[in-house]
Amino acid sequence: RIQILFEGWTTDFTSPTSDPSNCELGDMGLYRQKKKTTVIACGDEMPEVKKQKKRKAFKIKQKVFRASDPLLSVFMWGVHHSVSQLTHTTIPPLLLPSDFKAFSKVSIENYNFNSDNMVAKFKFKEYCPLVFRDLRERFGVKEQVFNQSLSALEPYYESDADQAREKGHKHFFSKDNRFVVKLFHSEEVEFMHSILNDYHAYVVERGGKVLLPQYLAMYRITVSGVEHYMIIMRNVLASNGLRIHKQYHLKGSTVDREATDKDKSKTNPRLKDLDFLKDDIKIHIGGDKKKEVLEILDSDVKFLSQLKIMDYSILLGIHNIAQGQEEDVEEDQSSSDDLLEGEDGNQRDGNDAQPMDIDDYQDDEDEVYDGYTFSSSDDHLNKEMYCFGVIGILTKYNATKRAAHTAKTMKHGPGAEISTVRPETYAKRFFDFMEKAIV
Repeated sequence: RIQILFEGWTTDFTSPTSDPSNCELGDMGLYRQKKKTTVIACGDEMPEVKKQKKRKAFKIKQKVFRASDPLLSVFMWGVHHSVSQLTHTTIPPLLLPSDFKAFSKVSIENYNFNSDNMVAKFKFKEYCPLVFRDLRERFGVKEQVFNQSLSALEPYYESDADQAREKGHKHFFSKDNRFVVKLFHSEEVEFMHSILNDYHAYVVERGGKVLLPQYLAMYRITVSGVEHYMIIMRNVLASNGLRIHKQYHLKGSTVDREATDKDKSKTNPRLKDLDFLKDDIKIHIGGDKKKEVLEILDSDVKFLSQLKIMDYSILLGIHNIAQGQEEDVEEDQSSSDDLLEGEDGNQRDGNDAQPMDIDDYQDDEDEVYDGYTFSSSDDHLNKEMYCFGVIGILTKYNATKRAAHTAKTMKHGPGAEISTVRPETYAKRFFDFMEKAIV
């Protein structure tokens, strides 16, 4: 008997002669061009072949869901847990009234386990999981993208976490800027529950084409005995990673609607209505797009008016294409200099948006970028991209707002364009302001 050793496996066969060199490879069913064979020995006894030890590949230990802020660590864990649970859940073809009252709740308590990454004790509650999953689908947000953006890398505040808390910051962002997470109060959660059925029905009716906030999930997280309510939305100003060169917060009101000198001294400040008018800014998207956008906006504000909602606003970001190209050239040059100095020029600050390629600007005129982004018309000299959408729709015209309306009317006079007015008046003034701004 002869044993043939192949690279990684062996086989036995009986040779027609005692000399292996007389054997035809065809008789053995072997192919020289595919497998190299080596004769070890002939005869009845085989020498011992020492087995090589298999070396295990070195695996880098990854610390999952670790963040500088315990709340963010639990948030990342919760998003991953929620999406994972939904992958094992049967998705119904039609949502039922009970789905708008449903919730999923888990309480975790660890003892001397995973203490480097997570707090020892926390609770995570998700509201209406199937409803928000359906909304994500209708807004074109894939589950994998949603999960990766919010749980793979630590989200960030606009400043240090402790400073953010001290300054009362009420939101943070995913590392890739796709999503913004707003922290709010239990009263707003209750109000969101009260309008969720109407909001979902409206999004379905409009086929997802709205300028309203795109609500994607709502959670309650309890860390160290403190409850934090949060809702996840698509970031209006992160469309396609555009750098925003100017931004405005517009309500259609002119009373006390100018940015302070302190705000204007900041890098890329968020300006207001009077600044918008003084700068003589227009949104140049052309006739066809203007008609499309105003039709969507008119429908949206009428919907909000029916729900007695007011005090919402338009968040507008303007990207100048020529300026963006110059910044890209400077950045490429800076990256080349860093490489020459031995630094990694591909590393970016997580807060910086990724620029679009120049070819991405030249898309079909009818294309609407994730519902919030529009390109300037061909006849506009300064080529620009506009990102805008409605934000802040969780304020109802209640007794507090009625009192504020009365106080401001007495202070500024009955004809003043104050921001606190009845929902119907607010909607009409808001739409008229934007109709003049869009050309």
